[in-house]
Amino acid sequence: MFAKNESVMAKFINPLTDVGFKRIFGDKEIMLSFLNSLFEGEFVIKDLEYLDKEQEALPGDERNIIYDLFCKTDAGMEFIVEMQCRSQLYFRERILYYMSRAIAGQGMKGDEWNYKLMPVYGVYFMNFSITNDGHILDDISLYSKADLKDGVNAKPFTDKIRAITIDMHAFNKMQSNCKTTLDQWIYNIKNMEGMTAMPFKDKNNIFAHLETLSDYYAMDPEDRKLYDSALRRSRDYYATIESAKVEGHDEGRVEGRAEGRVEGRAEGRIEGRAEGRVETNVANAREMKKLGVDYLIISKVTGLSNDEIEKL
Repeated sequence: MFAKNESVMAKFINPLTDVGFKRIFGDKEIMLSFLNSLFEGEFVIKDLEYLDKEQEALPGDERNIIYDLFCKTDAGMEFIVEMQCRSQLYFRERILYYMSRAIAGQGMKGDEWNYKLMPVYGVYFMNFSITNDGHILDDISLYSKADLKDGVNAKPFTDKIRAITIDMHAFNKMQSNCKTTLDQWIYNIKNMEGMTAMPFKDKNNIFAHLETLSDYYAMDPEDRKLYDSALRRSRDYYATIESAKVEGHDEGRVEGRAEGRVEGRAEGRIEGRAEGRVETNVANAREMKKLGVDYLIISKVTGLSNDEIEKL
């Protein structure tokens, strides 16, 4: 997933990090190009604005919902766009919960509102193959577009909610076989960190813009510092998960799926990696919590209690 030699910085930033993903897709021109390639043939987005990605908690719910990016188009459609690097047992349910909160957030107070809703689309890059009841699916596909349909005739029940998942592991096209703009986008996102030059820019100027924006050495010192910190956290997290999978054979059984998902029984509680480095354990726990990892798994990997994790 990451370059083996950490002392040599890649030319382009890693879009699988929080800072890298937000730097790239937080750019309006890039987001417009990507979304229009994803929904080509359905509609065209001419403009969009980024919204506050942190929603207020519902009464009685102290947890806020945080998206990677949340935007609204000139036509009123709302988009949640995420990069999810680690598998979760209930990833579909998580998608449904986040999107339902976005739908509910459109509700207006007073007697004049008539429940007229604008569509909410969730777009999820997945650096793993989605699972069903804890098992890897046999029918893995690159794109999945899920919406509400009538159970009798399979006709759409509503067009107000749709979830699109993009399985990065299922994308195996060579550069020469990327004919559509969407394929070119996925190819660049998946392979960017190992590139020395951005392909497809001679065919589409947006990739020349992507090349400039994602150039590590063109970043200002403060942004580079933030990115370096995010990259270290991601590498520490990845290393911790790998260590947990290895030790799981001896204590407690930590089962890692091919994508790096870690499971384990409560009686096999794994002590924090990097012995004695409390700060690292806390940073890893905070990152995993942000990614939506189950508290039991966070606890087993970092050694923190549920109460300690909740306070992060």
